Amino acid sequence: MFLETLKEIANRLGDIHCVLLMGMDGLPVEQVIHDESFNTEALTAEFTTVVKVTNASIREVEAGAVEEILILSEKMILLTKTITSDYFLLLILPADGNLGRARFELKKAKYMLEKEFV
Repeated sequence: MFLETLKEIANRLGDIHCVLLMGMDGLPVEQVIHDESFNTEALTAEFTTVVKVTNASIREVEAGAVEEILILSEKMILLTKTITSDYFLLLILPADGNLGRARFELKKAKYMLEKEFV
């Protein structure tokens, strides 16, 4: 189920570096990598720290749960969508990727996947 969902996202978006179902421990549960030269392992390890710090900061100021994190850089777009407090989707696109479509696809996937974690 998890891998199928990730493959569907990747197929619908086309031009992506990777899409992963991640645990807050920094380990991918499932992943689809389209760009093998992309250092997915290092990026996911570092980015999980960003997700944890952001979640802690949001809790500290009582702003509710983090739904999405978006980082736009010169070379890439990183987008997360929270599924549960322990799992999130991470999508990495080229800098010129279709952000609107990516957000839509992750939102659909969240609703499909969160049923599996209940």
